[in-house]
Amino acid sequence: MHITEGEARGSVVETHVTPLGTDTQGRPRTAVIETIMAVSDRRGFAAVRTTAPVLRPLMRAAAGRLWRDDLVYAERRWELRSTGRFPG
Repeated sequence: MHITEGEARGSVVETHVTPLGTDTQGRPRTAVIETIMAVSDRRGFAAVRTTAPVLRPLMRAAAGRLWRDDLVYAERRWELRSTGRFPG
């Protein structure tokens, strides 16, 4: 996906989802991988790049929390849809 408007205009986000099979309860499991290639003409963007080694572990932790929350939400929606309980 190419971002066409806003602060990250010109950046690219790619998401790939790979089925891994089922867990011990028979529920489908997937691996979700996202890559972001960001660009910006703002002056601060170059400055932030120099602090990347310090910020990277903090961003990785925040991204991990977001992915866990997103996957729990997606799994819950799948469960509701697959059992006919999803509000429609």
